[in-house]
Amino acid sequence: MKCVVIAAMALGASLSVVAADDPASVLARILLEKGTITSSDLARVDSAANPDKAAVLASILADKGVLSSSELARVKGVGGAERAAAAPAPPTPPMPVPKAPAPPKVGDGPSLVDESKAKVSIYGTVLLNAFYNTSLNNLEDIPLFAAQPTPTVVGNDKSFGMTVRQSRIGLKFEGPEVAGAKVSGQAEVDFLGGQAAFANGISMDLVRLRLAFGRMDWKNFSLEGGLDWSVFAPLNPTSLAEFAIPGLSASGNPWIRTPQLRGEYHKAVLGEAVELKWQFAAVDPNMGDYNTTVFSSTRTPGIGDRGRAPGAESRVGLTFDEGSHKYDIGLSGHYARGKNVGTVGAATLETPVDSWGAAIDYSLPFTSWFDFSGEWFAGRALGIFSVASGESVLPVGTPGEHGVESRGGWTQAQFNFLRKWQTNLGYGIEAQRNKNLRVGDRSRNQTYYGNLMYKYNQHLTFAWELRRFMTDWKGQPFANAAGFHANLAIAYGF
Repeated sequence: MKCVVIAAMALGASLSVVAADDPASVLARILLEKGTITSSDLARVDSAANPDKAAVLASILADKGVLSSSELARVKGVGGAERAAAAPAPPTPPMPVPKAPAPPKVGDGPSLVDESKAKVSIYGTVLLNAFYNTSLNNLEDIPLFAAQPTPTVVGNDKSFGMTVRQSRIGLKFEGPEVAGAKVSGQAEVDFLGGQAAFANGISMDLVRLRLAFGRMDWKNFSLEGGLDWSVFAPLNPTSLAEFAIPGLSASGNPWIRTPQLRGEYHKAVLGEAVELKWQFAAVDPNMGDYNTTVFSSTRTPGIGDRGRAPGAESRVGLTFDEGSHKYDIGLSGHYARGKNVGTVGAATLETPVDSWGAAIDYSLPFTSWFDFSGEWFAGRALGIFSVASGESVLPVGTPGEHGVESRGGWTQAQFNFLRKWQTNLGYGIEAQRNKNLRVGDRSRNQTYYGNLMYKYNQHLTFAWELRRFMTDWKGQPFANAAGFHANLAIAYGF
């Protein structure tokens, strides 16, 4: 494809006939229609002199990474010698006046990074969501389960709203080699940190940290430290309605981004057709008992912190490469030790909590138009993964004081019938062990969903999604709730 683009631009540079529809201008309009360049880029090409239009377009494509520096030089070199011979010699420039060197800044010194080999890129997604709910949910714009009907809450059973707080922006760093390893890093934020405390602050969304890590990659081994996705149960469904919180959270999809120190070993086995990957990590031991109802600028010891040791996670995965398709299956686990503290009568008691989980994940792209993926898990005290959220470890003196056992999973079928259209259909379920719960605790949550996505170009995507929630509560069948969530998403990626 690059050869075709370069040849077309070289033809445009070699033509000297002045015409409105010269090849370079026509090519620029085609690239605009495909989303490769912008309207302002097209204006730059059109405003240039005819002999220079191809060179201007080539420079724009080089800035976007479509052309390499050597390819850009080849395009600009076409016809350059002829024009140079016909052009008058440029005047001799005056001798430059030497300038005094600028005084050194405080802290100047040798850099630890070779800036000539370092690259920082900005990326992001501006996402508008418009939504409609037919029931009272735990969250209005990104609901995870239907809430219990409450006589004191009148008028909240149906709602409509719009938000952009699922938008995100990030930085990626690609550095030089250090000790034989490629150095890289990433930092990413979104705006799900809450609303400002003003009467009109509903859309003054606050920044939330999503990712912040550094990484070193050797040929078969990698080291990483920082805030990143958990090694345990790493897959997520495809959704623009649940973009800031992964889809099917609290309905069979354990997930979290957590501080960790991770190692990865990967190696081709059975020839080159299969890749073995082993990941292992020491992670923050938090068990999801942070008090979300009280704002705090400090961190106090929780159940996992009182275990006095990091948690541990590991995953073994196999990737089968069959040319155009890669099948992936993995087995992962999580463990952390904690202490639950509470008061029973006049006595303060301490009980041990073992947080553990085991999961199987799979991604099976059988054809170019059909992919089947999902996860299944079982575990206890997995609140940090949004499993049994808000009730994963119950107070001392209750049946769930050692942690609530849960099990569940999700599956998704993805269809790509047309080049710009995609459909995802999925189901997820999460169930708690009843003997660990109190009456009125959430015992089961199920979600069905379907979405349709239209990728207008490489930057702009439209999506329509419908979700059905069904939530049950222990010992209170009259409180079982169900509802629909309809969502329209418009995403602009850069």
